[in-house]
This record gives sequence, structure tokens and C-alpha cells, in this order.
Amino acid sequence: MEKMTDHNCMASRVEKVATIQKPYHFLDSGLPNVYLVGIKYFVCECGNVVAEIPAVKQLMQLIARDLVTSPLDLTGAEIRFIRKRLGKKASEYCKYLGVTPETLSRVESGKQPISIQSQKLARLSYCVFSEDPALVECARTILQSILEEMKNKQKRTKIILEMDVNQEWRELKAA
Repeated sequence: MEKMTDHNCMASRVEKVATIQKPYHFLDSGLPNVYLVGIKYFVCECGNVVAEIPAVKQLMQLIARDLVTSPLDLTGAEIRFIRKRLGKKASEYCKYLGVTPETLSRVESGKQPISIQSQKLARLSYCVFSEDPALVECARTILQSILEEMKNKQKRTKIILEMDVNQEWRELKAA
């Protein structure tokens, strides 16, 4: 029979400070690639790690701002992060992106990539609904990009072809 012992992490933990060389891996953000520098954290001999993270709201806003303004494609975890920062349920947020709830679920779980258009809508939705004044210009840029795409996707109304005197077809410009 195994002997049970009480363990007090508070009594046996060691205080550390996250540095550039050894940053704190902030997994509680929900993102796999967020690291913090300059915070205190405590490591217990049992392996338990607890961090003191001040100004969490500002930190999460800064992470979201970084995602929204980045030129890189958004991952499923990043889409989920943005959605959660806005406090939106998946069933509501999928309407903003123009996707089904099932598609959003596959995107957020990393099983399906998200279209560039839906990424733009995710970024734009955060810029608008977060009411972050630092993202006003970002929203304008995204909206301008969407409008340019729409303008460039105008459909041709007619294709007019004519038989010329050499018995060859040639395209006439649509009227």
C-alpha cells in the first residue's frame, strides 16, 4: 500500500523571475506561443508552477491586438482567442465570419484552415467590437482591403465573340 503524504506547495516553492533567456510560457492564454518576461513565478518541488501575472486584462488586449494587426495567417487557436476576448459564443461568432458552427469548430480545433476572407472578418470584428481605440486604423485598412477585393471580383455581364473575315473568332469588349 502506497503511503499518502500531505504536500504544501506554498512552503516548498521557489520564487523565480521570467527573463529574456528564460521566459515564462503563458499557456493559460490559450495560445501555444505566448511567453512573458519580467513576472514572478513560483516552482514547487512537485513540479507545480504558479505565476503572478499583473494587469491581465491589458495583457490579453495586447495579445489580441498583436494577432489582429499581424500579417500572418490566423490559426484556429488564435481565432478562438479572439472570439473569447469578445465574449462571443461560437454559435454567434460564426455568423460574423460567414461560416457554419461546424466549420468554426473544425477551424478552432485546428482540423481545418480558415479562408483569408474569414480571417479578415475575424480581425475586423475584433477591431470593431473590442472598442480598442488603437485598432481604428487597423479596421479601416481591413475594410479597405475587403472593398478592393469586392471591386476586383465584379462579374462580367456578357462575353461577346465575333467571327472575323478570316473565319477566326475574336473577343469583343463587353459593352
